[in-house]
Amino acid sequence: MKKLISIIIITIAVTICFAQEYALEELIEIGLEKSYDIQEAKSNLKDNQSYLRSSYYGLLPSLNLNYGNSYYFDAADPEWNDAASLSASKTFFLNDPTFFNIYTSIENMKIADLSFNESKKQIAYYIFSSYLGVLEAQETLEIQEKNLQLQNKIHQQIQVQYDAGDKSLLELKQSEVSLIDYEIAVNEANNTLSKARKDLFSYLNIDDAGYGLVSPEIEIKNKEMEFTKNNILMQQEKSININKANSFKSMLNFFPSISIGYSFGHDDPNDVYDFSSYSRTDNSLYLSATWNIFGLLDKYESYKIQKRYNKLLTLNYQTTRDNYTIQSENLQNDFSTLQKSYDLYEEKLALAEENLNMAQEQFKLGMISLLELDDKKLEYQNTQLAKIQKYYQLLKKQEEINLLNSDLILGKW
Repeated sequence: MKKLISIIIITIAVTICFAQEYALEELIEIGLEKSYDIQEAKSNLKDNQSYLRSSYYGLLPSLNLNYGNSYYFDAADPEWNDAASLSASKTFFLNDPTFFNIYTSIENMKIADLSFNESKKQIAYYIFSSYLGVLEAQETLEIQEKNLQLQNKIHQQIQVQYDAGDKSLLELKQSEVSLIDYEIAVNEANNTLSKARKDLFSYLNIDDAGYGLVSPEIEIKNKEMEFTKNNILMQQEKSININKANSFKSMLNFFPSISIGYSFGHDDPNDVYDFSSYSRTDNSLYLSATWNIFGLLDKYESYKIQKRYNKLLTLNYQTTRDNYTIQSENLQNDFSTLQKSYDLYEEKLALAEENLNMAQEQFKLGMISLLELDDKKLEYQNTQLAKIQKYYQLLKKQEEINLLNSDLILGKW
């Protein structure tokens, strides 16, 4: 399995090197293999697998093999004496912890499995969100640089008109302010892009070769669904089951402690290796019952603690479920709002493009100035930027809904 995973990672790395581009799915696969979070989740899952196996080992009897060699100096005829023994025993109790440990380990194993699956979804979503953050920062920087170029051109035109007496000093200063605003926007966009790439590749635990990121093709689906349950709630359900088992175990402590056991042993001081004349020196079956009367007071307090804790777990489960239901409704509303805003920005961008085309025609005919034409270009580019931002917000919100419902991220993870 490890060899197969290594081959997959090497294949992905080679593919990236030849393609000179980063693809979303490839980076998610790398993240699911190399990130600290997934290593921690895998370790937790393996630990619980070990705990489960250990709990089954508790069913085995106690088997002891002893061997000794002694020399008695005060004996009439001192010599070395060999001694060996083999004994086996198994005791069963009414509230035997072995069975409760097995049940608890099984439930903890299920919790660990749910936690591992949830970690995979969280990692896939984080990489997806970070990846889109880099793409959005790149496109924002490109548009802001175009805006800066246009604004610089507009400022130069206003300067010429001011020198000619066609523009006021206020208009000139206002163009300088706008130019500074766009310089700030470009500077901040550069910093945002740099931070976004560093955060992404730092999380992936790989070096950034500086390649471009391929824009993923993701279908936007308007799916409305009522929240029912997710991985986190199912983990809480398992925790409640474990506490109920512990409460039942505490209740059994009110009954007498009944035990039954069997033991046998072999000890032949004459010749421990002579099994042909084997004889049992210890062969017994016992049944006992004890009841600590005053100990019931302490057991009653322990039982009440378990019951109170179970109520808290149940209340926490109900509160968490209600909160997730509200979050789900809010996410659905956010998604609908973003989708409507995105559609409106598409319409606005189409109108801005029409206005720009008409302005270009009017400029050719001498009906408007170059300054007015550049204003239309700025309006178009700013609308394009707003649409891009809404698009990426919409994609993130769609997968955020999947994450809350523990559905597949991007239909795969």
